[in-house]
Amino acid sequence: MQTLHPTTLIYVLAIIQTIGLASACLARMGEGSIRQASCQRLFLGCLALVGVSTMFAMHVGPGACIGSGATLAVMVLTATWDFGGAVL
Repeated sequence: MQTLHPTTLIYVLAIIQTIGLASACLARMGEGSIRQASCQRLFLGCLALVGVSTMFAMHVGPGACIGSGATLAVMVLTATWDFGGAVL
């Protein structure tokens, strides 16, 4: 069975995390436009991909797992935070 070199796996995780964060930003910027549904679908797909990659990152080491978990949390916060600023 072939395995990936740990350095290659870390680069793949970094690319997945970058795509995930970009999709979260797109989901926020697409709010209220005609592309809102497609941006949200892209975000949910990337959210699942980052979640799965977080589980695989546990095989690399604790540093990779922490980075992937933090990306997952930042994606959720970016997608749900209301930047509108309601006045109390």
